[in-house]
Amino acid sequence: MNIKDIQTWERDFTKRKGIAQDEEKAVKIAMLKLTEEVGEVSKAILEKDWDGVLAEVTDVIVFACKVANIAEDFHNTEKLVDVMKEKIEYSEKRTYDKEKNKFDKPKDEKFH
Repeated sequence: MNIKDIQTWERDFTKRKGIAQDEEKAVKIAMLKLTEEVGEVSKAILEKDWDGVLAEVTDVIVFACKVANIAEDFHNTEKLVDVMKEKIEYSEKRTYDKEKNKFDKPKDEKFH
């Protein structure tokens, strides 16, 4: 399974389950759920529930894809898979400062 498959599944799931499809409501629900799921990942880590971590990370990925779908469907943005490829290429150009535990931010028109 890849990101595009997850996005396709999420769109279909939303339609089949009758989940709100108007932009304003969809983005509010998606962001609240994404935030909730990130919290559940944190909770699973604190409880050392590593199987639970994987399940909750799955939910994070699904809701992140939902947010990307909203951007693509309502705002005619680039496709997430294309932006991911570009972002990974950009990340490869970055250098890591071990003392500061931080990556540099090279100048880039798209990822600033």
